[in-house]
Amino acid sequence: MSKFEVKGKNVLITGAASGIGKELSLLFARDGANLVLDDVPGKRALLDQWANELQNKFNVQVWPFHIDLAEEKGPEKLYETAKEAAGRIDAVINDAGTLEYGNFADIDYDKQIIMIKVNVLALYKITRLAIPDMISAGSGQVMNLSSCSAFQPTVYHAVYGATKAFVQNMSEAINAEIKGTGVKVLTFSPPYTKTPLLKSGNMPDKMFWYKISGLWYPAVIASKGYQAFKQGKVICIPGPMNWLMHSIVVRMSPHNLLNAISLWAMKGQ
Repeated sequence: MSKFEVKGKNVLITGAASGIGKELSLLFARDGANLVLDDVPGKRALLDQWANELQNKFNVQVWPFHIDLAEEKGPEKLYETAKEAAGRIDAVINDAGTLEYGNFADIDYDKQIIMIKVNVLALYKITRLAIPDMISAGSGQVMNLSSCSAFQPTVYHAVYGATKAFVQNMSEAINAEIKGTGVKVLTFSPPYTKTPLLKSGNMPDKMFWYKISGLWYPAVIASKGYQAFKQGKVICIPGPMNWLMHSIVVRMSPHNLLNAISLWAMKGQ
């Protein structure tokens, strides 16, 4: 397993103004990476302030962008402007995402469409744009933020879980295809984490599943993902219980049982 040298590399991170993306940007900057950071226009002030902090504290170059990845050409615009600013992109962290909790038939239609655009289409586009450049350079890594929700149906956030299943399966397949090119596509599949994503997505404050998998802090999760990235791990599921549940138990269980457990465990208390 080859290690990825972070210092001096240009790293593109989406969803970088808060949560896991913000914590990851801190870890990369601390180790000497230059950063291209992006988040939605509504977080412009937060992202600009954070970019200034990282640049001044760690003496690295940081370019903040405020491009909405749900826009039709948003992902293309971000990748091209990122390359123009940094000269090249050595690594990509596709962290941006949205979540909506509730009954499928009740969640706002447009919000679900945005979820698919950001979680699936934008992530696909940025990955597809980055991989050929990295293969040509003979090196590079893409880390796609998946979720423990990727491994089984997730009742009350059916579309979110489905988008993460897409991310997981696509990323694993691409990584197998490009073996030997010097490029890797990694999946980072964290459990539920105390980020603005949960609050904006109306996730319950209490849910039985939290008692099994835990409700993690962004800094802890980011640290685990960062270490996996530097080590070149293909798949990272933080926490032994989560790894056991989603790597083994889920794969051995019949779907009707998984659906029944999901219905029970994902309901707010």
